[in-house]
Amino acid sequence: MNDISPELKKLYQNYNGDIKKLLQENPRLDYLYALSEIRENLLDWFEFKPDATLLQVGSDYGSLTGLYSRRVKEVTVLDPSHNNLSFNRLRHQKQDNIHYVNGDLHSFTSDEGFDYIVFAGSLCEPYQDMTQKAKELLKPDGTMIAAITNRLGLKYQAGAKAEQFCLSRTELKELLCGSEGEEGTVKFYYPMPDYRLPVTIYSDGYLPGKGDLTHAILAYDYPKYLRFDLGKMFDEVCEGKQFETFANSFLTVWSRHEEN
Repeated sequence: MNDISPELKKLYQNYNGDIKKLLQENPRLDYLYALSEIRENLLDWFEFKPDATLLQVGSDYGSLTGLYSRRVKEVTVLDPSHNNLSFNRLRHQKQDNIHYVNGDLHSFTSDEGFDYIVFAGSLCEPYQDMTQKAKELLKPDGTMIAAITNRLGLKYQAGAKAEQFCLSRTELKELLCGSEGEEGTVKFYYPMPDYRLPVTIYSDGYLPGKGDLTHAILAYDYPKYLRFDLGKMFDEVCEGKQFETFANSFLTVWSRHEEN
C-alpha cells in the first residue's frame, strides 16, 4: 500500500490540524481512510482497562492512536515507516502517553509485555509468525485484537477490490486458536460496511436478519457497476444464517483464557 504520510503531513500543517475542513476540500478515499473520525467506531465501544498498556502494530496515520491514548495508560506505536510515525506524532503531539518505535514486530522486544496488542488492518503474512510473536509479547491475561478483511466478503465478490491480506472466518479462527481450537478463546465481531469505516458492529449474539442490510450498504470503495444486487444478496445470506461467513470483514478479540 502506498504510504501517503508526507502529503498528509503537509496538508495537516496547511490546514492547522483542521481535519474536517481538510477532508471537505480534499475528497479522496485514501485521505478519508487515514483521517476520518469514523475509524474510531471500530473500538470506541470496547472496554479497555484504563491502567493498561497497549501495543499498536502499524501506525496507520494515527487513525486509532488517539482513541487508544484516551482509553489506556500507555500506548506504544510500532511501524517500520519513519514517515508514518512522524505524521502520527504530529497528529497526536498533545498526548504525552504515546511512544513511537521505528521497527517491525519480528525484531521488537519488551521486558514487561502488554495488556493489549492491536492489529487494525496490519495483520499480514506470515500470519502465523505475527500472531505467535504477539502472543509472546502479551501479558498472561492480555488480549489480542485483530481487524482484517474477509476474503469471502460479499462486497469483494460483488467487485470491490480486496486488500492484499485477507482471511476467511475459518482461517482466522484456526490462526488464532489452532486447528483444534484449544489455543485460547476468540470472540468474533462483524463491522459493517467494513472495519475501516464501520457504521454498525454485529456480533455472534447480535446478527442482522433479512431486511436489516437491504438499504444499509454504505461504502465508498464500491465499483460503479456491481456484479449483483448486494443488498439482495445480504438478505439471502442473512436469511440462510450465513452472515458470519460472508461478512465484509472481521474484528476478533483473543485471549488465553475464557472471559468470565
